[in-house]
Order: sequence, then structure tokens, then C-alpha cells
Amino acid sequence: MGQGSRARTLSPITLGIIAAVLALVPVIVVPIPGFSDAPAHMARHHILAMASSSTPLSHYFVVHWQWIANLGEDIPAVFLAHWLGGDLATRLVSAAIAPLTIAGILALSRAAHGRVTASAMLATPLALNQAWMFGFLNYCLGIALALLTAAWLFSRQRERLPEQAILGIAALVVWTAHMAAWATLLLLAAANELARLRSIHDIWPAIRRNLPLLLPVIPLLIWRAHSHGANVTWIYEDVVRYKLTVFAGSLRGTWMKLDLALLGAIFLSALLALRWTGRQRQMEPRLLIAALLLAAGALAAPLYLLNSWGTDVRTAPIAIMLFVMAVRPAIDPRKERLICLMGLSLFLVRLGSVTWAWASRSAELEQRLTMLDVVPRGGKLGYVYVRDSCDGWALTPDEKLASYAVTRRDAFVNTLFMVDNARLLTIRDPKFQERWTSDSQRVTLKCPEDRVDAVQLQERLHAMRQDHFDAIWVSGVPAGELPPVPGYRAARHFPKQTMLVRTR
Repeated sequence: MGQGSRARTLSPITLGIIAAVLALVPVIVVPIPGFSDAPAHMARHHILAMASSSTPLSHYFVVHWQWIANLGEDIPAVFLAHWLGGDLATRLVSAAIAPLTIAGILALSRAAHGRVTASAMLATPLALNQAWMFGFLNYCLGIALALLTAAWLFSRQRERLPEQAILGIAALVVWTAHMAAWATLLLLAAANELARLRSIHDIWPAIRRNLPLLLPVIPLLIWRAHSHGANVTWIYEDVVRYKLTVFAGSLRGTWMKLDLALLGAIFLSALLALRWTGRQRQMEPRLLIAALLLAAGALAAPLYLLNSWGTDVRTAPIAIMLFVMAVRPAIDPRKERLICLMGLSLFLVRLGSVTWAWASRSAELEQRLTMLDVVPRGGKLGYVYVRDSCDGWALTPDEKLASYAVTRRDAFVNTLFMVDNARLLTIRDPKFQERWTSDSQRVTLKCPEDRVDAVQLQERLHAMRQDHFDAIWVSGVPAGELPPVPGYRAARHFPKQTMLVRTR
């Protein structure tokens, strides 16, 4: 094989395509994908698709379709759910997110550097970042779309009406996927212009070029016109330590030592790539400015913004991704190929660790889900969840696992998201709407004692009994420590898992 053929074989674009295809593996292959919030997303998609028909779900839920900035995965998944069901539809759309993100990385690298660089390959493990592991699927799909839009924006040559119209439509699509993704797109556009400013006279032309990106302000004002509740909340005991943890946890989700080591390896590889550039200007200014703006945004973000938790958790990995991508390609092609192979190797480590972590627990989770067989079809399932330990690094679907009762038993369950001003569905019973939405399943594990809050557990079980739940699934509490619930009997047992069913 000649030098030219070898260079093409090991080119960043070739390796990037390989990475994008392989990124499908964990979601497609593992029977129960390990995204923390995915079961609740899946249940919502199923309800949105089926609640208008004569299913038992229509007795519990009312659908309120509205144009909000949090529909990225919902729209395609609900469309597919009419034919495939919520489970498979959510899986297929979720599987596409990481490959689309990698495509965005490659496209933006090409637009910024003039070609796909090895530093883009170093950034590919961050497509499987902690926001993705949390299951912030609308946001992650929005980020993929924002990267692809920014790539077009960086490389566009003309600003005629058709191009401006395309930019406005793209901005609306990204905003509809998720508002934080739209904010990321705005910062990428700002970085694109800031890097090119030469005088004060360049400011207005820069604003004019990007005015279509502000088109989503119109639906935003309509959506938020009747907002209520606290939109911004600062609750930090040690803000410096917390923010450092957010950035250090950019690959959080599997095993702490491995995730931190992998992030460190990406950092060291980026430093090596920086040293090997052999250029006077070692970093691409637009990507560097965008990374700095996003990092500043993550540092400044409150704990809750517009009633949504984790703006900094979502933003920090994207800032790091752009920092890595900003490194210019090495002049020496051999060094550039070596960095490419290092990037692919780190991506395979990340992909392998995620797939292994999910696959190793999938059989156990599927076994737990067999307990749903005793839940009456169309009934009401109460879920009580106590986390296994005080070590909160690993991200698993356990807290939302009972959401599978929606797709498998057409049952009501108290694990569904009900965020103010972003509710596509509500519960018909006002009392249930107030008491039995997401987070009502949580019972505190006292740390560092590793002890269940017995009083809170007793109160939660009593409340579910009062509201006549047909079954109660208690997760994370040994059967011997479970207090008796009058009118219920234990129908199924697994280690630290008990399904109670109502007897009268």
C-alpha cells in the first residue's frame, strides 16, 4: 500500500465515519439502554402517541401539544411511536443522537480548519458525555443540530435572502429541539464574528448577518408569556468545588476512575497535538472563542435555569469538546495520523466502557421488569426508589425504571416529567397531578450511614395506599426492612426489589 493510499485509509474523515457508525452500538445492541432518564422519555412518547385513542392511558393523561423549546426527540419519537410503540421509537431516535453529534464535530472541524482534523477525532469521545448519559435526549439532539448548523454558518460564502432564510429556519429547528442548544448556536455564531472583527465598523454587518438566528425569540416570548414559579435558583454550598466537579465529570456515567482517566487522556492528547502543530497560530480562533464563551456560561449558570436543572452539566462537555477541536492540524502528516489513531482509540475505550456498563446490568433490569406482569393492565403503579449507595457517580436508569409500566401495561406511574411551562401532558386527577409526578418516587438514603429514611418511606407508602394504587414497587429496600402496608401483599421479590399488590 502506497503512502497516498495509507493516508486516505487513516484520514480523520474515514475514522470519524467509523466512529459515527460504531456510536449506534450501545443503544441498538443493549436490550435496556442505560440512559438515566430514557425510561421516562419513552413513557412520555408512548402517552403522547396513544393517549388520544381509547387506551387506558387516556383515562389518566391529557395531551397538550404546544410549540416549546424542548421537543428535539419528542417529535420524531412520537411520530414513530404510532407504528413502533414508545419503546422502540425512543430507542431508534436515541441511537441516532451520538452519530449525529460526531457528524457535527466532523462538519464543524472541516468548516473551521478547511479539513477534518485529528483534533476532531480527539473530541469524539465527548459525543458520549455526561448529558448524554443522563438521558438529556432533547438537548443532546439539539446540540448535534447546533453543531451542524454552525458548520454551515462558518463556511457560508454569501448572505443573500435564501441563505438568510435557511439560517432562520435552522435556528427555529435548533430552538425547538432545546433552548440551551439554541443558546449554544448563538455563542458559536458570536465566536465566528468576534474572530473576524477588525474595527468598530464591522459590528453592525456582523449583527445583520446573524439576525435570522434571533427568529426563535418570537416563539420564546409567546411560550414564556405565562410562566410562573422560580426561573432561576442558586443553591450551592461550595460553588467552586461544584463547578470543578461539573467539568471533571464531563464523561461521568460508568466507573469514576475510568471516566476521569479517559478525560485526562483526552486532555494530554490535546496538549500533544498542540505541541505537534508546528504552526505559529496553534489554535483556530473561532472554535477557541466559542469554547471560552461556553466555559464561561457553564461557570456562571445557576443550579436551575427556567425551572430546568443542570445547564452547567450540559454545557461543560461541549466547551471541552470545542477546546479540543480548536487545535490546528500538525504539519507533519505522520503526527496527524498518530493523533487520529489516538482519538479513535480513546473513542473506542469510551464506547466499550459504556456498552459494557449497560450490558452488564441489562439482564438484571429486564428481570426486575418481569415484576410488571402482576400490575393490572390500565392500573396505577406507585414506584418508591431508594438509591443503592451514597456513591453517586454511575448513571443508571433505575430511578425511572418503573416508567416501562406505561408501555408494557398501559399503566399510570409516578415517574413522569412534569416541568412547569413545558408540559406536553398533564394528569387528569388534580390531586395526582400535585402529588405523583417525577421525583415523587424518591426516598432518601441517609449518607454516610447508608441507611434508608424509614419515616419518609413509611409516609410515601401510606400516601400511595390512601390514593388506592393497584400496585407498589419498592426498589432499593431489602424485604426485611420494608414496613407492612395494610391491604397489600408481596407478589414478587428480587434482591432489594418488592412488588406489592392491593388485596382490597
